[in-house]
Amino acid sequence: MTCSIFFSTELPNDRPQVSGALPRAPQRWTMEWCVKTPDGRTHINNSRTIQRATVAEVNAIMATTINGIKAEIGDLATFISGRLTSHGGTRKNRKGGKRR
Repeated sequence: MTCSIFFSTELPNDRPQVSGALPRAPQRWTMEWCVKTPDGRTHINNSRTIQRATVAEVNAIMATTINGIKAEIGDLATFISGRLTSHGGTRKNRKGGKRR
């Protein structure tokens, strides 16, 4: 099961778009963010969580990261977006073995 959470400064009401089902158990997450500045430059970066984290913990980590980027740039960013992606694990106790 894959879950993707996308948020941007251009989305209405500052609500993220969620595709897939939110995981109930802590998962490893991939975080990507994109920042555009007034001079037309685009800064893209990504990272991966080492420890498994819940959705609330990952949202807090991403918010802290985005606020740090805003403070570093000096609130000059014209566009900021971020994507959190989690891929569920494999189910081990499946009847009939692996499907091919």
